[in-house]
Amino acid sequence: MSHLPTISVVVPSYRRLDRLSDMLDHWLRQDLDELVVVLDGPHDGAEAALARATADPRMRLITLPENRGRSIARSVGLEAATCDVVLVADDDVLPLEGLVERHRAFHAEHPRSALLGYMPVRLTPRRGRDEAATRIYARDYENQVAVWRTGDAMTLLTSFWGGNASIPRDLYREAEAYRPPVELGYNEDLDLGLRLAAIGAGAGFDERAAARHLHTRGIDAFVAECVVRGEAVADLEDLWPELPGQLGDLVVVPATHGRLGRIQQHIGDRDTPGTSESIIRIAYRVAGVFRAWRLQDALARFLRRAMAIRGYRLRRALHPTSVG
Repeated sequence: MSHLPTISVVVPSYRRLDRLSDMLDHWLRQDLDELVVVLDGPHDGAEAALARATADPRMRLITLPENRGRSIARSVGLEAATCDVVLVADDDVLPLEGLVERHRAFHAEHPRSALLGYMPVRLTPRRGRDEAATRIYARDYENQVAVWRTGDAMTLLTSFWGGNASIPRDLYREAEAYRPPVELGYNEDLDLGLRLAAIGAGAGFDERAAARHLHTRGIDAFVAECVVRGEAVADLEDLWPELPGQLGDLVVVPATHGRLGRIQQHIGDRDTPGTSESIIRIAYRVAGVFRAWRLQDALARFLRRAMAIRGYRLRRALHPTSVG
């Protein structure tokens, strides 16, 4: 790709109309060629809420007839995009100045590679009582970035983190031809990365292709999400003969965890919340009141694995055979 490529930004979105309009304003201030927004199912009031953005001729709005999940919504947007490169952004990611130009410059030199940009979580100076999930996510992301800074293409693709990632459109279509996307509740970006790795794509990381992630997740939403994460591990096992180790670690209690590990497994073995889970949730909220942040984070991480085990087990009960 010897010329400067054109850029389509694709934003799948679900139930975030309250902040989506302002987010799109930031994208339209970038030097992009096309902005494709895919609403994952009908949203009441969407036309009025997004009127300012849709007035821009670069903006295209697609509404799916029903909620299909982010992987399908993203795929619809990527198929609809018309530019040389597609930049996939989450609907809670705020681009900083020059982000699109950094992606454009990379792809002018690397026509068969994906690029991961940088999107640290924007944290409030004073922590709230129910922010453990966001604080944990922020640390996990920075730990992954530390690996990307020195990692090769395979490292990047097998830990692919969407939200601020771009791919040449032709390369994306090769990945779709390798295997079309399936409905995944979580890790749909990793599935895309694994497909890109399978077709021999390259990858890079650019810290100056920067955005800010406006991540928010209270404990109730976090617990529900962790169940879905466990389900996604089972689904990905059915798609890939070998998964990155961090996924398997999420749904297995280490033998060294002793009594706490047994409680964690007990919670995961239940189909519904029980006494142990309720006590831990109460302890989490009490820790927030007293600003015992290390304890609160530990309790949230404890619930993360327990809920993922539950989701994995329930999914495996429905689909007992995997390729692994």
